[in-house]
Amino acid sequence: MTAASLAAMRRRLDEPPPENVPGQLAVEVEAPGAKDEPPKVCEHGKPRCGAVPVRFYPCGHRCEEHQPARTRPYFRPTP
Repeated sequence: MTAASLAAMRRRLDEPPPENVPGQLAVEVEAPGAKDEPPKVCEHGKPRCGAVPVRFYPCGHRCEEHQPARTRPYFRPTP
């Protein structure tokens, strides 16, 4: 690169950015959970546990007590 091209690049970097960048649109994004829908509840058991808060697992939404690793007896830690 020559000194002239480096000086041109430095001048370009010192310019203020354009107000509208071509190809970019301003999009409003909603925060997760901002919709008017009921909170997720634990789907374990019949009747359903219904506890809140829950996390999603491949087997469904589960509370802390009904995590998939804790519902199987061979994964329970010994006291």
